[in-house]
Amino acid sequence: MKPWQFRVSIFLLSQTVSLLGSLLVMYAILWYVTLSTLSSVMMMWMVFTTFIPALIMAPFAGVWADRLNRKWLMIGADTFIALCTLMTAILFLNGFRELWLIFVINALRSLGQAVHQPAVLAAYPSLVPKESLIKVQGIFQAIQSGAQVIVPLFAALLLATVPLEWIMMIDVITAIIAVIMLIFFIQIPHEKKPTEEPVDYFGDIKKGFQYVLNHSFIYYLILFGFIYMILVAAPSFLTYLQVAEVFGPEPWRLALLETIFGLGMVLGSVFITLGWIPKNRLLGFFVSYLAIGLGTVGLGIPFDFNFYIVVWGFVGFFIATSNPLMVGLIQEKTNPEFLGRVFSLFGLMNTVSLPLGMLVFGPLAELTDKSLVILITGILMMGLSIIPLFNRSLMKQGFLESKKQPN
Repeated sequence: MKPWQFRVSIFLLSQTVSLLGSLLVMYAILWYVTLSTLSSVMMMWMVFTTFIPALIMAPFAGVWADRLNRKWLMIGADTFIALCTLMTAILFLNGFRELWLIFVINALRSLGQAVHQPAVLAAYPSLVPKESLIKVQGIFQAIQSGAQVIVPLFAALLLATVPLEWIMMIDVITAIIAVIMLIFFIQIPHEKKPTEEPVDYFGDIKKGFQYVLNHSFIYYLILFGFIYMILVAAPSFLTYLQVAEVFGPEPWRLALLETIFGLGMVLGSVFITLGWIPKNRLLGFFVSYLAIGLGTVGLGIPFDFNFYIVVWGFVGFFIATSNPLMVGLIQEKTNPEFLGRVFSLFGLMNTVSLPLGMLVFGPLAELTDKSLVILITGILMMGLSIIPLFNRSLMKQGFLESKKQPN
């Protein structure tokens, strides 16, 4: 095993430990609110306390990821999330179980995650050779996809047998393990030292936006992702209602849908990890998004449930191939000094696009057939993915550039 492979293996292990605890508590909190209130208004507050803190924090988190030591930024974010979760668990243990406390902890955890994510993504190019960035992203996405299949089932089992406060303690323990691994076992080459200059946050945020606007490749990729994700809102939010209306409201149908989608994502991630990376990564990226659009068209023609769930697996597969390609391309093409801000902007656009899409497609679905809305968005997704294929100057930038790599 090469030195960089050992470093990134330990890094991936630390992030996996952190991910498992965070996902477990996220699902447990979500379902605790769902089952204890049975209120769509309360679920709306869960969405608000997840998205809004992330929107506020994202630009500042990008500046920190570019100006500060990324390893210690990750440690700080994990520690902050663990302390907030621990305090909430202690309050629950002492009988203070007000619902507003759940919303507060959800918002605080969202702030911590918003700081953690750009620091992690910006650290990879210092750990991984450029030609292996996409494969490593595929490995971590395979881990994420597998966790999203298994952890919800485990969270449901725990919530049925264990009080919420003890489930929260699991996240505290996994965060402690991840932090210990980061401190003692992970050395990120060329780590950034905290700058002694005063940080001009708004000036640095402005420079980050200017960098993206002036970098035609990154700008196009983020703009494409933003528009595409607005369209993705339709199948993301309407398919559950569609399944209930067309095939029946049985809970097992929704559970099977999630399972097949998750398995599709696992297979797609494994496909990337085993080496399915086209020479022109940008071509592979747009073809994957074209396939997602084609699958969405299939979801818009729900004539048979078995066909429907197979299509969901197909969509999950190509989502899993597209994400590592996009992240790897951004990591490769971005100046390291701006990686944090670029990924924070990337996260910001993703966070905004889905609610924005639902503002459009939610009311539209009330006025017309939901399957028709999904069908039309699938056609639009396909058209949006085909257009860049005819831009020769853009497509030429999809090939790997040779450059000195980490040892």
